[in-house]
Amino acid sequence: MRTAIVLQGGGALGAYEYGVLQALYDQRPGFAPAVVSGTSIGAISAAVLSGARGDPLAALDRLWREKLAVPRRSAGSLDPTAWWTPGARRALAALGNPGMYRLRPEWLWAPWACTSVYDTAPLRATLAELVDLGTLNSGAVRVILGAVDVATAEAVFFDTAERPLTFEDVAASASLPPGFASTSIGERPYWDGGLFTNTPLGPAINALEECDGGDPSVVRELIVVELFPMAGEVPANMAEVLERMVQLQYTSRLKLDRKFFRRIDAEVGLFERIDAALPPGSPIRDDEAYRRLRAHRRINRFTVVSARFPGELADASDFSPTSIDERIRFGYKNAVDAGLGAPS
Repeated sequence: MRTAIVLQGGGALGAYEYGVLQALYDQRPGFAPAVVSGTSIGAISAAVLSGARGDPLAALDRLWREKLAVPRRSAGSLDPTAWWTPGARRALAALGNPGMYRLRPEWLWAPWACTSVYDTAPLRATLAELVDLGTLNSGAVRVILGAVDVATAEAVFFDTAERPLTFEDVAASASLPPGFASTSIGERPYWDGGLFTNTPLGPAINALEECDGGDPSVVRELIVVELFPMAGEVPANMAEVLERMVQLQYTSRLKLDRKFFRRIDAEVGLFERIDAALPPGSPIRDDEAYRRLRAHRRINRFTVVSARFPGELADASDFSPTSIDERIRFGYKNAVDAGLGAPS
């Protein structure tokens, strides 16, 4: 079986994705994905998971509990902000995150001349500490990171199957304006992929279909972690309006349900029967469109783990240790409830 994992962007909500991954690895000893696609914080987690210096889950644990927590803490230490109000915890992260971003000094005296509030040099240092580029680009896991070309507004996917990835590719996928400046790769400036598509689903499915040379006998599994589910409560005040607006902006905009995938699988199955019935020498087999259709494969197992946690944990700017711990806990529980154990 070959598994593709899709990780959305969502700032501090990405701790939930780590909880889901932890449950997945715990329930499937020896598990390793074939494909991981991610955007923004999902791209950072994808790079750490696939290119970790050592155990991938240990690296993700360090990323979230030590590197990205504000204030930073050592393993096992208590959160000094546990009793702070959510607003106070947000304000602390607004001053900077030592593992991800720092305030630009020029923002304080000439904000009109800046193209961003923060500098992401700390993110590159964190990646260099946790990720080995040789492992990331080894081919053991195909990694796909989503970004947007600032000049053309086109979605771009950096793919280890096409070229080796760098820390700049990861930073580009997480360069969300106006907080972060664009990241240049070659002569092209890139912003956060979540501005275009926060759920890099299509590239993950295409890569999954290509596994093992497209062998139709391979069992294919797709796991999507939704930090911004489509369904949500109707807002009752201005704070909830703003929160729901962000959810709608970054949700997948695609109803990811089993009925949809059953329909697609049925169409793939029908085309397989048509292909088997078509004479070997038919000129239709040379048609480019026919060849593209013939390359599609069934997705045999499909799971969406949608973020379900209390409203006080829904603030993507809250990197406080207590909130991170709680999101990890809910991600783990929701993944178990979704049935991510060993497939039958």
